[in-house]
Amino acid sequence: MGSAMRCWAGICGDGGASRRAAAAARASASMSTVAKPVLRLDEPYESPGASASFQELVDSFGLVPAPPGLAEPRALVTSNFQKNSSRLLVVLPSSDASWAIWDDSLGQPHACVAPLFRWAAAGNFAVALFSASALQAAPAETWDSVLKGSPARFVAVAAAGGALKLLQDALTPVHPLLYGRLRCVCSPWTCNGTSDLKAPSGEDGEELFKHLQGTLVQLPASWADLEPYGMHQCLFQLVAASEERFQKGEMLKFSGFQNLKENDVPGLRRMPMDTRIKRMDRDRDNDELARLLRKHEREAGAAGPAAAA
Repeated sequence: MGSAMRCWAGICGDGGASRRAAAAARASASMSTVAKPVLRLDEPYESPGASASFQELVDSFGLVPAPPGLAEPRALVTSNFQKNSSRLLVVLPSSDASWAIWDDSLGQPHACVAPLFRWAAAGNFAVALFSASALQAAPAETWDSVLKGSPARFVAVAAAGGALKLLQDALTPVHPLLYGRLRCVCSPWTCNGTSDLKAPSGEDGEELFKHLQGTLVQLPASWADLEPYGMHQCLFQLVAASEERFQKGEMLKFSGFQNLKENDVPGLRRMPMDTRIKRMDRDRDNDELARLLRKHEREAGAAGPAAAA
C-alpha cells in the first residue's frame, strides 16, 4: 500500500509534504483493486530477465507469434488473445528494444517485460507485445495485422517513452470505429502529456488526436522511482480505474436509451410503423440518438484526463 500511495502522490503535483500525503491517502482509499500475480519463493520477480531470448519468453508464458505464418513475427500474443473478449493489454516497447525489454529508459530490472505478462494474467487480460523493429518499419500495417485478431472491447496500451508517436502513426489510417475500443493509454510522465503526440492534420487526424488526448493517462513522476512490484501495481491500478470509468459510462449510455422519445427502445417500446416510415429521411447525424451518444462521448472525454490529473 505504501508504494501505491507514493505513486498516487506523484500525480498531485508540487506542494507541502502534508498536502501530498493527505492527497495520496484520499486517492489510495478510492483506488481500484487489482488482482496480484502469485510467484514461487524461489522465482525472481522479473524472470525471465532482460537478457532472455525470444524462445525463453515464448516458453515461459506460452506465447504465440502473430500474425501466424510470418518468418519474422510482428508481435507475441498470449494464448487467449483470440478468445478474450473483455480486456487486452497492448505493450509498445522502446525503439530497438529486444523482445524481453519494455522500456529501456527505466533501467534494470524495471525495464523487463515479463512482469507485465504476470500482472495481465492475474487481471484476466490478453496481451499483445509488439516487435519494436516491425512497429518502426510499418506502424499502421503492423498494428492492423495483429489487433484485428482480438475481439476485446476494452483495449489498454502500455507505451514506453517515445512510443506515443508510433501509436499515432499506427492509428492514423484506421477508421474511428476501429480505434474507439482503445480506452486507456499509459505513458511515462512528461511536463506536457500531449508533447509526444504530433499536431493533427486534417479532420481524421484531429479526431484521432482528441481521442488519444481523452484516453491518455500519464504515469506519475514518482512512478519510475518505485520498486518494480509497486511500479507495476500502480500501472494496473490506473488501467483498472480507466476500465471502471468506461463501464460506468456504458451503463449511463444504456440507461439513457430508456428515455428516448423519438426512437425504438428494444425490449421496451416500438414506434408505430407509420412513424418509423416518416422518420426514415431524418438527419441521423443530429437525431435524438446521435445527440445522446455525443453527450456521453463528451462526458467520457472530460472524465478521462481529469480522473488522472
